Amino acid sequence: MLPCKECILLAWMTVFLSSPAWSEDALEAVPLEQTEIQSDSSAEDEIKDLPWWQTTHSTVSRTIGSWSNNMDAFLSGRPSLSSSESQVQIRFGPILEEESTTGFFDLHAQWELPNTKDRLHLVIESNGDSLTPENVRNEASEQNSVLSSALDSSLSAAVRFVRSDLGADFDAGILLDFPLDPFVRLRFKQGTDNTRLRWWQKQEAFAYYSQGVGARYVLGVDYKQTASVNYGTDFSLVWLDKEGLFYARENLFFHHMINDRNRLNYQLSFLQSGERQLSSDSFLYNLQYERFLYKDWLIGQVKPQFTHEEEDDYEGVFSLTLSLAILLGPEYLN
Repeated sequence: MLPCKECILLAWMTVFLSSPAWSEDALEAVPLEQTEIQSDSSAEDEIKDLPWWQTTHSTVSRTIGSWSNNMDAFLSGRPSLSSSESQVQIRFGPILEEESTTGFFDLHAQWELPNTKDRLHLVIESNGDSLTPENVRNEASEQNSVLSSALDSSLSAAVRFVRSDLGADFDAGILLDFPLDPFVRLRFKQGTDNTRLRWWQKQEAFAYYSQGVGARYVLGVDYKQTASVNYGTDFSLVWLDKEGLFYARENLFFHHMINDRNRLNYQLSFLQSGERQLSSDSFLYNLQYERFLYKDWLIGQVKPQFTHEEEDDYEGVFSLTLSLAILLGPEYLN
């Protein structure tokens, strides 16, 4: 059983998501097309009567587009004529367990530079030192609280050069921690995307100044049964030279788009590690419910999960993750 405070939080989240403020009649349908950035004066007239949280989102999204276009013009020597596709995603929330409550905070930003023929990107990510998502049971940025996660997150900033014709991208960047940690990554991707069946594989090599070198291989397949239902599996294996260890992960997933505003994701994962031979570390299964709370940029997420660790004789441990995702950028000015 969850402690009393967790029960209160879960009940509050349930009431919050089901309240009339988030009903279909109170919200607009999620538009799919991207709108053009208006002039500063017309933009101010458009957002001046909005609530503060909508005004803040519009202001920040326009600023992201402006910075992206100015950066593109500086690097290419000519102005950007098309609307920016740069975006920022922020995701945070508490993780409720039987004996403790923790939190996480994740940030991902990608600046698109159209004058470079869609080949050059600036990528900023929180927790850039998380080299092995293969052994992550919950959230990679999990700390004592959301605030601790935000303050302790190490940001990585990289310039990404993309060669779509070769299925390759190359990152050169730096881990913004103390001391600064430069790194490089080279990735190749192959696959097909048919009407129903899709498969992919990825090869990656990376090197960090302080954390050593490593390599990763990923293989996955996905089947689209209907327009709203798809399922599949993927496998990943990573090797870290500094630790001398291999980490592996197999995921089985099932995605169900209930309607334009609600979707469900089911996942079963098996985790292994070892120096020369892989042995089982744990397995977990979860259900994640997502709802578009406002338009296409504010998303609420609820994820109950059971984790079975080998060191605890595979006794199940329950956790509940409540999170909010905010998407920022010109694409979401609608």
